[in-house]
Amino acid sequence: MRQLVYVSAASRELNDRDLEQILDASRRNNPKHDVTRMLLVIDLGFLQILEGPRQSVEHVLARIAQDERHKSIKVLVDEDVDERLFGLWSMGFDQPFPAAPTSADVFAVTRDAIANTLPPGKAVLLAALIRNFYDINTPQARLR
Repeated sequence: MRQLVYVSAASRELNDRDLEQILDASRRNNPKHDVTRMLLVIDLGFLQILEGPRQSVEHVLARIAQDERHKSIKVLVDEDVDERLFGLWSMGFDQPFPAAPTSADVFAVTRDAIANTLPPGKAVLLAALIRNFYDINTPQARLR
């Protein structure tokens, strides 16, 4: 099982329709490729975790790299894992806001990741932190 974490910048400001299109296409296509994903949209940036078979994750990342809404894709973590952290989600999503007290830890870690200061080997911490954030704060119905 491959787990890949990347950050990218939005090439333009995204509206609700743009985000709905991304989520609809992802939720439709992910099961076909046995890929699960979790996406955070933070200001004008993306942080995403992809999980699945190696070739499927490569295919999804290649599609993302061709998407005109993304630029400056930087892979932070690309490793084999024993199990998925987001196995029940086709496409988890949220757009947290830094001012929310429950978002503070997520923003601190993601800012470090985007600034290239996330120490090697901390991907599991990042993924677990985000998973805990969602388990506590997001209704399950919204994540699938």
